[in-house]
Amino acid sequence: MIMEKIELKNVDKEIYREVLDNGLEIIIIPNSKSSKKKNYYFNYGTYYGALINEFVPKGKNKMTSFPSGIAHFLEHKMFESKDDIKPFDFYAKTGSYVNAFTSYKSTCYVVTGNKKMKENLEYLLTFVNNPYFTDENVKKEQGIISEEAAMNDDNPDYLAYKTINKNLYKLSPYNTPILGTISSIKAITKNDLYNCYNTFYRPSNMFLVVGGAVSPDEIIKIATDTLKRFNLEKDKEIKVKHYKEPVKVVKEYEEITRDVQVDKLAIGFKMEKAKFPLKNKVILDLYLNMIISLCFGASSNFREMIRKRHLANKSGYYFQDADNILTFMVEADSLNTPVYLKELENYLANLKIEEEDLERIKKVWISSEVIKTDYADSLVDSVVDDLINYRKIINNYVELIKGMNITTMNQVLKSLDFSNKAIVKVTNENNPLQNN
Repeated sequence: MIMEKIELKNVDKEIYREVLDNGLEIIIIPNSKSSKKKNYYFNYGTYYGALINEFVPKGKNKMTSFPSGIAHFLEHKMFESKDDIKPFDFYAKTGSYVNAFTSYKSTCYVVTGNKKMKENLEYLLTFVNNPYFTDENVKKEQGIISEEAAMNDDNPDYLAYKTINKNLYKLSPYNTPILGTISSIKAITKNDLYNCYNTFYRPSNMFLVVGGAVSPDEIIKIATDTLKRFNLEKDKEIKVKHYKEPVKVVKEYEEITRDVQVDKLAIGFKMEKAKFPLKNKVILDLYLNMIISLCFGASSNFREMIRKRHLANKSGYYFQDADNILTFMVEADSLNTPVYLKELENYLANLKIEEEDLERIKKVWISSEVIKTDYADSLVDSVVDDLINYRKIINNYVELIKGMNITTMNQVLKSLDFSNKAIVKVTNENNPLQNN
């Protein structure tokens, strides 16, 4: 098979792609010839995260439910080993960094270093393809993760985020934390883990993205030779359950009392994705992110207003994609909750973007795309995001940004519906800082 060369258009950068016979997609982003940096970055991931709790396990034919939080639990257990040396110890000896993280959509294992590249890649591919689950180590992990979940519930920010998702979503697994619940964590068994692992940790459901001081041919050879030991074959499509989430929120308002200095607000606005004019997810995401940048970014009028009027000392705004639903999420440390909520409502009802502001931010974004090519880790992260969100590499971001226009922006703004919302407030009843 001839390796595919992909040009990142308008930024003078080429990346390489090959799909092995077993189905593993490998993306390689080598440094430019002039670079003296010896660093390298690996991201070995699977399209399996906390959104998938119901699927047909490999070798079975029946849709089966699994405890929430199992994808995160599985990520933890992948660092278990029959051998005396564990992954963290192995990479510490080579002076490298290893970590892993589970999101709602994926699980990724990352390694960074500047020496022993071959050994480190071989070991990454080896330990992720060599699970070791026992009743004893599963029981031990249940205690560790249950304690982590309990500690998270003591964090007011996490509690607000967890509760707003529960109150927004009726069917979507977004309604449960990535860690799961203490009861679901305690329900996970060794057999559950093997079923999930054997179904989703297969080459045709995984990717390897490598960047830095590397040779594409060498990376392909290391991966091919290492994975041959596991006799992995290309699998058929995995059947997972999809949910048609109702547009109506589950619960419109909830107040939780905790020992906090300021109110912790979490607000979600649910809207139907089908009502948006753009059906291309990549382009729609660009417009939505542009709205966040222009209307809620650090230099936006709204941020400046709430800062000057001391309505909130910290706030965040983003969109969350749940299949047929798009949710606009707001998180804030509110100093004056009634006024903040009123001003937010007024602002959302009159969202407007001027053409000159759109054109200005487009130039900033294009510059960022060019600058990103100088940093292998940023490019690796960007490609991984593309794979997770779109299952493909987007190689023409500059062209797509240049093509953004005020007419389409106004259509997207008009499609935003802020009428269906849920609010969670974590508050201290005796909080002297709140102005009523």
